[in-house]
Amino acid sequence: LERELDEDLRSAVTTFPTLEGHAMAAVRALAPLAATMRATCGEAALKRARELCAAISSGWCAQLEGLLYESMLRAIRLETWQPISAVAEFPRSSSAIDVFTQLDQLADVFIAFASLQPLQPADLRAFTDVAERHVTSYARALVDECAPLPHSDLEGDARTPTLAGVAAAPDKRIGRSSLTKAYSAHEDAAAAVKGQSVEQICLRLNNCLWARTQLTSLGAKLVKALPELSALASTRAGGGGVEDLMSAGINGVETACSAIVRYIARRAIYFELEQHFVASLYLPSPSEPRARLAPLLDKLSPILVAIVRGIGEKEWRQKALSSILGNFSHALSAILEAPNRSYGPEHRRAIRKDLDQLSEFFMDGGILDKEMVLYSVSPLFALADGACEEGAT
Repeated sequence: LERELDEDLRSAVTTFPTLEGHAMAAVRALAPLAATMRATCGEAALKRARELCAAISSGWCAQLEGLLYESMLRAIRLETWQPISAVAEFPRSSSAIDVFTQLDQLADVFIAFASLQPLQPADLRAFTDVAERHVTSYARALVDECAPLPHSDLEGDARTPTLAGVAAAPDKRIGRSSLTKAYSAHEDAAAAVKGQSVEQICLRLNNCLWARTQLTSLGAKLVKALPELSALASTRAGGGGVEDLMSAGINGVETACSAIVRYIARRAIYFELEQHFVASLYLPSPSEPRARLAPLLDKLSPILVAIVRGIGEKEWRQKALSSILGNFSHALSAILEAPNRSYGPEHRRAIRKDLDQLSEFFMDGGILDKEMVLYSVSPLFALADGACEEGAT
């Protein structure tokens, strides 16, 4: 009987290449007989039934890759980048909801199928790998959707003459049309960045953070329904908890979160504030009230407010604010070393007062802790003292 059944099932492997049509019904009808055969003849009985289920699982998971990717791209294209009002305590947008609604529905299908016939670890892994890759692809897409920032001299070498707005010697080999094209490309890049608000970029980060949480929840749901997955979790980095089942996907999402945080911080300093740094700070002299740091901090304040309100998790708000402080300190150090600034001993007190104000600004209301702020700002005091002493020689 077993040989006859195996022979009949041989053709079923090609008839049902994926979990569509009558495949689920066929496996459901086969399940009671397979269970009886194994109880009577041992666990190795009806090997072809296992092969059939493995083939269906593999074919379905392979099919899902392309379908999920196209669905994800469509969800991002349809984005308005407005928060869903029902989840205002943790703002996120529609594409994140769409991605996980679909994944959750597919998980239900996989659980129903895997519950009919025992699957091998590799077959169980196929679906968890699909889920991890899909969520990682979504997170990467959110990073890629951030408009590229235009080049910033302020972000580069602090000692490059172009940083301070010093006109480089004209190169006769470069025609006017080339300069026009370069300027036009810069303007186009700037317009693209301005087309995405800080709040919208924060929504991208929130979507990634929520994706990480949802991926963990999806893993817990799968393990609860399919206890065999607990053994699979033990083979993952981390060593066996339910949270480790999706560890690769979670790591991929957190990498995307870090990239968006860096983007937010770079945008705040090297795009939103660059012109004020380069054209106004300490020009014509640090003695001029309008050339001091206070007007620059006034411009930064609403940006920080938008970030604090926009990022849903405290840990990642702190990371963004810390990164902004680091970039601000780097930009300020570049200005202190810029060749078109003139510093003297008479400016030392004013600049030191500015640095104290910078520290207070980032510590005000517990935005960042004192130790973190002083770590970033303290080196600037020595740099400012050195610039003022050099100006006296």
